[in-house]
Amino acid sequence: MKKAAVLLLKTSLIGLVFWTGTAALAKDNLIATQAWVRPTVPGQEVTGAFMNLQSPSHAKLIKAESPSAEIVQLHSMAMHNNVMEMREIKELDLPAGKTVKLAPGGLHIMLINVKKPLRQGDTVPLKLTIQNDDKSISVVEVDAPVGLPK
Repeated sequence: MKKAAVLLLKTSLIGLVFWTGTAALAKDNLIATQAWVRPTVPGQEVTGAFMNLQSPSHAKLIKAESPSAEIVQLHSMAMHNNVMEMREIKELDLPAGKTVKLAPGGLHIMLINVKKPLRQGDTVPLKLTIQNDDKSISVVEVDAPVGLPK
């Protein structure tokens, strides 16, 4: 019976992945939803990727990659002495059961030296490397549409 319940849950989550079009599912059930990448303008080589991340158990986002950019970094932004500061961070804590929002003006994934202009309607593949509490590694693949959130 327990196996049937787990299968039903996984099937429901996979259905969510296909229904939203912006979600990904890893074997540990980490879910990324509402993913998007800001479009670039001519000559712009830097942009951000944003999404919501939720893990059923404590984990850490330790790396992000994309074939769309030469460099991909995890970043935070915060006001310090009336100045907005952006800093690279080495990892992002994902507390169990909590939604961690990657959003403009806060935590985000920075795409540096994008290989071609990113236009509305394009899709940017992202590979997120997650370190689970037991130190095992999972990879979540997200196809983030380029465009502004609705």
